[in-house]
Amino acid sequence: MARELMIRDPFDAAFMTLREAIDRLFDQAFVRPFDGFTALGVGMPVNIYELPDRYHVAILMPGVRPESLEVQALGSSLTIRGEVALPEIENEKNVAVLRRDWTGGRFARTIEFGDPIDAEHIDARLENGVLHLIVPKAESVRPRVIKVQVAR
Repeated sequence: MARELMIRDPFDAAFMTLREAIDRLFDQAFVRPFDGFTALGVGMPVNIYELPDRYHVAILMPGVRPESLEVQALGSSLTIRGEVALPEIENEKNVAVLRRDWTGGRFARTIEFGDPIDAEHIDARLENGVLHLIVPKAESVRPRVIKVQVAR
């Protein structure tokens, strides 16, 4: 999950090979349009934090109603489904859309954690357009403190 920080010399671009230029072109064009979302033009940024006993997932979801959300857990994966409704104005007659930066539609995203999760104790709440999911790790993968006994 951690990304590598790359520091580039601005003059280095002048000496880029053709292969590097093509790789950069494909990275910019195809790799990050929805960052793993499968949706109808709907992409919502996600932050995932790992703590010793749980994960905290925060997904930006402006315009999503809580009743349209479904969170499903299985094994070590979590799937979030929902729908973003378009503004009612788009359903009126004689409306000319001058600009549309976002669209409505259904979305789904599956997050695969490295460890099994405790599906029975997941807490999900939508607060100020952000979905917060507290996802406990399964007991079997949580850190344990072992008390050392004195030998007699």
